[in-house]
Amino acid sequence: MASHSLDIPGTTGHVELVPDMWWGRSYLTVDGSKAPSAGKRSFTLQGTDGVPVIATLGRTTMFASVPPVEVNGETYAAVEPPPVFVRIIAMLPIFLGPFGGLVGALVAVLAIIANLRIAGSRLSTGAKSGVMLAVTAAAYAIWFVGVGVITASL
Repeated sequence: MASHSLDIPGTTGHVELVPDMWWGRSYLTVDGSKAPSAGKRSFTLQGTDGVPVIATLGRTTMFASVPPVEVNGETYAAVEPPPVFVRIIAMLPIFLGPFGGLVGALVAVLAIIANLRIAGSRLSTGAKSGVMLAVTAAAYAIWFVGVGVITASL
């Protein structure tokens, strides 16, 4: 898993967020070592004044693959959300749902999940757009072939 550097004022050491986008078990590291746990989704960081600081991981959103980190009421994002047009591209397979029947809905859900993970990745905006358009085209092709096979078997 790729880690994301965080610049959290008032803490010592190099803080990184190590995301787990599939199971939601992300954690923080300080100078390469896992930060001590301070409860559910919370970790203890060393403050510059020697007082421990509690960092709490938020919930991931639809287009962000890593959770935000909250320290002393301030929220720090490890990854910027993608631009609006990337979010629109991610949702293009949704048209398979109402027009594609059950097979279309299933393929659409899988393609949208894949596109959302790609949208939250560290790829450049152009690469994200290209890969998501390829996933969308593949979804439509899979739906077309799947429907053809089903109707041919009837």
